[in-house]
Amino acid sequence: MKTVYLSTMLLAKVLLLVPIVAYAGEAGQGAISTPNFISNGVVIFYTSGTRTNVPACATLANRFAINGATAAGRIQVAGLLSAYTQGKQVAVIGTGSCPDWGETESVSYFYVVS
Repeated sequence: MKTVYLSTMLLAKVLLLVPIVAYAGEAGQGAISTPNFISNGVVIFYTSGTRTNVPACATLANRFAINGATAAGRIQVAGLLSAYTQGKQVAVIGTGSCPDWGETESVSYFYVVS
């Protein structure tokens, strides 16, 4: 009986995480374009990758935001600019929300693909 209870609790905890992952936007492999550097530290950029799971708040296609005013954001901006200046393509995974720039999904992480 205790094993069933523990298994059920583990399953419940896993299922709580599913909506967060399921609704995060994603852009497949694509080129970075038009980086914009906003005075509050937010960096907005476009990618040519195909978007999926776009959250309702993200009204502009293929645009993402990074909060460069934070330590983590500065690291992401450095990586983004490195990929951009080298002409590398990236795949972007969003947070599923738009806290950094109203109609633009924030970046959870991205990786260089070529």
